[in-house]
Amino acid sequence: MMLATFCFPTMDVMAKYLLQSQPVMQVVWARYTGQFLLILFLFAPRLNKVIVARYPRLQLARSAALFGGTCFFFLSLNYLDQGQTAAIFMVAPLLITAMAVLFLGEKIGVRRILSVMAGFMGALVIIQPQSDIFTLASLLPLGAAGFYASYSILTRKLGDAESPNTTLFFTAGFGAVCTSLLLPFIWVAPDSPGAVIMMASMSLFGGLGHYAVILSLQRVEASETAPLNYLGVVFAMFWGFMVFAEIPAPSTLSGAAIIILSGIYIWRREKVQKK
Repeated sequence: MMLATFCFPTMDVMAKYLLQSQPVMQVVWARYTGQFLLILFLFAPRLNKVIVARYPRLQLARSAALFGGTCFFFLSLNYLDQGQTAAIFMVAPLLITAMAVLFLGEKIGVRRILSVMAGFMGALVIIQPQSDIFTLASLLPLGAAGFYASYSILTRKLGDAESPNTTLFFTAGFGAVCTSLLLPFIWVAPDSPGAVIMMASMSLFGGLGHYAVILSLQRVEASETAPLNYLGVVFAMFWGFMVFAEIPAPSTLSGAAIIILSGIYIWRREKVQKK
């Protein structure tokens, strides 16, 4: 999961750069299609086994959830700083905790319920719905977080019933097929060789990150790995500063701190209860 939290912000900074000259869905296409082609190449000798899923509906549902999360997140990068987007998105682990109760039967107490509520308050500090600077674009990372939480829960529900290779095949294949159908209507030629390299590199980091997530969620409970997602905020703010000279606003830092502390508290409570 720590590897995944490094890979995703690295992929996102490439996406944000490409979005300056390319449509959102074309960047999403690059993220999925390159990964899918790599999977086809690597799994070619045993592809007939990889494509056979025991639970195809569940595979399609989790793939669709991740696809929705990617679209919302990349769209938000068009309007928000990368650090701000990542900070709001960090309500995802809190959503994972709440959804694990509803759909996986995991139990949480009053304190953890209050921690989840505090995390959402942290998101509101960043979004500032009552201020003049509020825009509807600030809600896009929340939508992405909801989709990602659904993806995580469905991945956990799938468990080790499927091969990680099959799960990765469906994850990349769904996005690649959906965006390829749209590509003829939205295509804009890359403006430099560097853009082409970035489009390919996004697939590499995205594929590696999601493979790491799959392996992680097959071994431990969804709520157990949730706190490690917060490392993504640090990497996102680092890349935002290094590439786009983005300096997080005080409200972003304050809200992110509330969200992270809430998530860490939930994790600590679970560790204590298990002991």
